[in-house]
Amino acid sequence: MKKTSMENVVYQHLRNAILSRKLAPGKQLKETTISEALQVSRTPIRNAIQKLSLEGLVDLIPNKGAFVTNPTRDEIIQAYQLRDKLEYMAVCTAIDYMDENDYEEISRLIEEEHKVLVEKNVEEYVTANKQFHLLITRKCQNKFLNSFIETLINQTSIYLILYDDFFENPLQKPYSPKEHKRILELIKNNKKDELKIELSKHFEHALESVDNQYRGYKELDEIF
Repeated sequence: MKKTSMENVVYQHLRNAILSRKLAPGKQLKETTISEALQVSRTPIRNAIQKLSLEGLVDLIPNKGAFVTNPTRDEIIQAYQLRDKLEYMAVCTAIDYMDENDYEEISRLIEEEHKVLVEKNVEEYVTANKQFHLLITRKCQNKFLNSFIETLINQTSIYLILYDDFFENPLQKPYSPKEHKRILELIKNNKKDELKIELSKHFEHALESVDNQYRGYKELDEIF
């Protein structure tokens, strides 16, 4: 098999294991274990791990190796608190630039979010959730603010994958998509004071759903 094909096999195995919450945050991705399991050389393994690192799913620690990313509780709280402040700032400006086409697209994303929740498709759920926020904040006409927010959204999307209680309660998520509908209605009616309260509640609920006590993980050699 070609080296690029083997790289993709390793990449898909590891990525799927992380997305489906089979590998615990902080789990070391030992090249020897992967090599023996898939009968593949080290080069495609390293390339695959590097790709996962660029996606934020793997941390590369010098002289130690590669590990499934493992944010602390404080880091998660700080990221959501900062999102709360920056997204409110962006939304207050974005309101003036949004039109019916934007509202329709946002409504479509909310419907898609509900659909994938029912289907228990965590990756599509995270994507829809992410696009909902990005579509709104990108209308603020401030490229610096957009850049900061997008970085935070990408980071917190990884937290959703790692820790959200999606697998246990996919249909009992009070903030998504129900709260997204509420946020959209407030945007349409230009109710900025109520939006501030609603966004804060939204991010508080997101934090409440972060469950770092999940126990259904597997050993690295068990995912192949």
